[in-house]
Amino acid sequence: METELTFKRWTGLAGVAGALLFFCGDMLFYGHGGSGATFHEGMLRVLQQASRTRLFGGGLVGPVAACLCLIGCWHVRENMIGRSPVLGRLVFLALASTMVIGGAVHALWVPRGLAIKYSAVVGAVAPELIDSLRSYWQFAYNLAAAPAYIAAVLLLLLVLLGKTAYPRWTVLANFGVLSLLAPLAERIPAPLGAVVVGGFTNLSIAFFFFISVVSTWKGNSRLATGS
Repeated sequence: METELTFKRWTGLAGVAGALLFFCGDMLFYGHGGSGATFHEGMLRVLQQASRTRLFGGGLVGPVAACLCLIGCWHVRENMIGRSPVLGRLVFLALASTMVIGGAVHALWVPRGLAIKYSAVVGAVAPELIDSLRSYWQFAYNLAAAPAYIAAVLLLLLVLLGKTAYPRWTVLANFGVLSLLAPLAERIPAPLGAVVVGGFTNLSIAFFFFISVVSTWKGNSRLATGS
C-alpha cells in the first residue's frame, strides 16, 4: 500500500515537473522582464532578437514536457477512478489529449517564431506566410484547449459532488477556474508581469498538479475500497 502511495506521489510530481518544463519552453520562446500590459510588444522584440538556438530549444522541450504531464494525468486519474470510474476515465482521456496536442503546439512555435524573426525579409516575398503560420498555430492551440476545458468542468463537478479523493476546496486550483484570473496578470508591473502573462497557462497547470499532490499526499481509503 505504501509503495502504491509513493508511486502515486511521484506521478503527480512528474506532472508538476512537466508543466514547469513547458513554462521553461515559454520563457525560451519569448521570456523577458516587463509589465503584463506590454507583454505582446516585448514578445515580438525577443523573437526578432533572440538566437535560433534559443527558439529551437523552446520547441524541443515540448514533447518531453508532454510526456511528464501525461504521467501527471495518470495521477489525477488515480484520484478519481475509485468513485467515478466512467467520468474519471473521460477526464483522464481529455487531459491526456490536451497534453499530447500541447507538446505539438510548443513544437509549432518554432516555425511561427522564425517567421516573426525574419518578417522583414519574408514579408516582402510571402506576405501571407506569417499570418498563415499564426492561424495554424492558433488552430492547434484551440484544439488543445477544447478537451482541457471539458476536463476542467467535469473535474470541478466531480470534486464538488465528493466523487474524487480531492477535498472540495481544491476546486480553487482547477486550471479552468485559474484561467479566469488570466486578465489580472496583465496588471502585474515589471519585471514579473510579462513572465506571468507569457507563462500563465503552464504555471496554472503546475499549480493544479502541485495541489493535486499535496491534497492527496496521505492517500484516501475510500478510493481503495471503491465505496
